Amino acid sequence: MKAAVIKSPGVLEVQDIPEPVCEPDEIKVKIAYAGICGSDPKILEGTVGAAFPPGAIGGPLAVTPMRPGVKILGHEASGEIVQIGKDVKGDFKIGQHVAMNFRKTCGGCYYCQNKMEHFCERVTPFVGVMAEYGSFKESLVYKLPENLPLDEGAFLEPLSIAVHAVDIAKVKVGDSVIITGGGPIGLLILQVAIKAGAAKVLVSEPVAEKRALAKRFGADVTVDPLNEDLLAICNKFTDGRGFNVCIEATGITALARQLILLSERCGNIVWAGVYPGNKDIELPIFYMYSKELSVHSVKLAPYSFPRALAILPKLDLKPMITVYPLVDAVKAFEAHKKAKDIKIMLKP
Repeated sequence: MKAAVIKSPGVLEVQDIPEPVCEPDEIKVKIAYAGICGSDPKILEGTVGAAFPPGAIGGPLAVTPMRPGVKILGHEASGEIVQIGKDVKGDFKIGQHVAMNFRKTCGGCYYCQNKMEHFCERVTPFVGVMAEYGSFKESLVYKLPENLPLDEGAFLEPLSIAVHAVDIAKVKVGDSVIITGGGPIGLLILQVAIKAGAAKVLVSEPVAEKRALAKRFGADVTVDPLNEDLLAICNKFTDGRGFNVCIEATGITALARQLILLSERCGNIVWAGVYPGNKDIELPIFYMYSKELSVHSVKLAPYSFPRALAILPKLDLKPMITVYPLVDAVKAFEAHKKAKDIKIMLKP
């Protein structure tokens, strides 16, 4: 089969490799669409993960390992079941359309047993999905609604991140929300936040096409932060109070700090991007104390897949999709760098 493989750090190559073996407790899937996540270029370059700062307890942070052997990229995908292992217990059938999680937690470590499965100490190495086939443990496979197109089904994993981010943000009916970043995660968070009850939403995004989609998806105001006065617009939009919820979805550290300054008293600030491991930011501690602010980060999506699956058919996803053939994976990653397309998907 063909697969997008990490040949060496920073070098991607489409290769012909053997199809994966379906183990007795696995389900083999013919991949239909595989999305490029913002973390994939970092995985390709080998820059994901960092040691704890000096003096911190518990470092270094574990990064979900890739399966040994050929390093296939990708962790967002949908497809069709082609083989079911003899030990699989669930009601799966050949031909069913499914989407997959990419990391199987052990269920027995300290974190799994304390409602923190996303910190599992014995996580199973993930299956790369930028390939024609993949074999997945049963617990990672989710049946898609029959009428849901497979390209939209491939949003299940990133949508689970958006659901978890909105959970952490504690969006309530009537809240005002700012989202920095109109990429896939930012636009998914926008739609989920509105469904959770957000009444006034502003999206800050420099790319015009992404701002247009944010308006289509329900943003009340969109701002080009490179050419407009974001602070003045936010001040007017919130009657000088700031936002109840501030969500950062770009991974830019300066914006992570900026949202603290745009928050309402007792506001929730959520850093939902993947940030550089070698950068710190200075925080206005007394200012945060005086406004009683809460700052949270987002790591993966514990226990969020079933609810993400339930809401998946309710979202407007098609306008976000650009498709490249799997054989053009290198070109697709180059296009991803230009940040014009919202969600690039590879189709085997």
